[in-house]
Amino acid sequence: MRMVRRALAAAALLLLLGGPTPGAVGSCDDDVDGFADLTEYCKEREELICVRRALRKELSTEQRDDCRREAMDACDRRFWAPDCRPTNRQAQACLNALRSTETVQTPEDELKECNTEALCTARTTGTPIDMGEDAGMSP
Repeated sequence: MRMVRRALAAAALLLLLGGPTPGAVGSCDDDVDGFADLTEYCKEREELICVRRALRKELSTEQRDDCRREAMDACDRRFWAPDCRPTNRQAQACLNALRSTETVQTPEDELKECNTEALCTARTTGTPIDMGEDAGMSP
């Protein structure tokens, strides 16, 4: 009888310790390979660019705030180019590069994670779109 109890206790302990941790359920990045939401990506990207420009002393604090407001408004009128469908993973890589303090002095159009090839790998045409600062977005 004691062996049965120990076996049951061991099985219960194994199930308790072997299960997912709180908050880990579904955290296997189920959606990282889905397509990026343009509005969310655009707003975050453009705000980060405004902040980066202020950190480089290209904009004053007031200009930075105006830049951020204008960027938020502009993103509501943008769309992905027809042959540009970046995944959440690709968009997140660009945003991470923009957030990095190590890349603040690097112009945004020179960040490899944010260029056309990184964001628009699923092209139907043979030539990349020249997106400049818009990174796959069209007005």
